[in-house]
Amino acid sequence: MGLRPVSGDVALPLAARTTGTHTGSPVTAAGYAADVVLTVHCTAASGTPTLDCSLEESGNGTDWTAVPGSGTAQLTGVGNRIAAATITRPYVRVTSTVAGTTPSVTYRAVLLVVPE
Repeated sequence: MGLRPVSGDVALPLAARTTGTHTGSPVTAAGYAADVVLTVHCTAASGTPTLDCSLEESGNGTDWTAVPGSGTAQLTGVGNRIAAATITRPYVRVTSTVAGTTPSVTYRAVLLVVPE
């Protein structure tokens, strides 16, 4: 079997984010049934932050459901996390939550999609 083409996109660009939920733009998952790799790179953190990231999928780009098992391990400072899941709908996006005591977290999230 040969190598399959992988597509990728920056789902959440590098930026400082504070308390709340931050959602990336939808990414089209060509072929629907696809393995998706989520990478999170945190370059700065202040306060006592927690950062949780996971995937959501959609059939129409409007109505979203969580992808079970797609969450990264929680970040509490500078570092990297990775998670992988299989999606079965044509759109995928990243959702992230920043919490803690006066948190500010500078991070980006990237999606890599490997079609079936």
